[in-house]
Amino acid sequence: MHPLLEKEGFILDVDGVICRGRKPIMEGVEAVKKLKDLGKKIIFVSNNSTRSRRIFVERFNSFGLDVDENEILLATYATARFIARERRNAKVFTTGEAGLIEELELAGIKVVDYEDAEYLVVGSNRNISYEIMTKALRLCLNESIRYIATNPDRIFPGEDGPIPGTGMIIGALYWMTGRMPDVVIGKPSEVIMREALRILGLRAEDVVVVGDQIEIDVQAGRAIGAETLLVLSGVTTVDNLNEKIEKFGRPDYILNNLGELFG
Repeated sequence: MHPLLEKEGFILDVDGVICRGRKPIMEGVEAVKKLKDLGKKIIFVSNNSTRSRRIFVERFNSFGLDVDENEILLATYATARFIARERRNAKVFTTGEAGLIEELELAGIKVVDYEDAEYLVVGSNRNISYEIMTKALRLCLNESIRYIATNPDRIFPGEDGPIPGTGMIIGALYWMTGRMPDVVIGKPSEVIMREALRILGLRAEDVVVVGDQIEIDVQAGRAIGAETLLVLSGVTTVDNLNEKIEKFGRPDYILNNLGELFG
């Protein structure tokens, strides 16, 4: 038996571990079913900033996984919870898509145009426009505006290869203004990871953090003092593994995919 199977809880990344976009990684899907059969506590923690939990439940169900919203912690949902705790009925302008807007509004946050905003919330948008970037720029230049980023990912693993992440927008704003976000919610930030531990009701030493990127997922695990497992089914592959290790350090464990936990 793999030593990590002694852990009570599993904090699992989604893209690159369970799926690539809408395409399931079957080894990962089957491994989740086995972990559930063993009675392990599972939470899916994703830096995806374009989807809501409802959309992810539908996707997981299409893979044959029985998952509910309480087992999913997306950067969209974590961002909404963070802002709602900080300021009730906050007014935000976001670069993000419908999934982020849905979670913000469910948390009682008002999504407004940039002239009325108290917060700038940067999230990925596959239809980002010059107009949206202009509004974000103007808010970013105003230091009285609270600047929150859903996640720092430079790239995401798409169905047919890497695609730009939220880092594209953060980087563009930094290049124009010299300003970085006041708070980053998603991995490797502790913000989303501490939220995951609260939901699981476990300590860091009781869980393993699983992902496909050392600089994001493994670093997030290290930030809370948890053991880490890198899988090579997403952004990190056999071809770039050594380069990543040299740059970001070695994870506690490395497997080709999540299914290898079971031999």
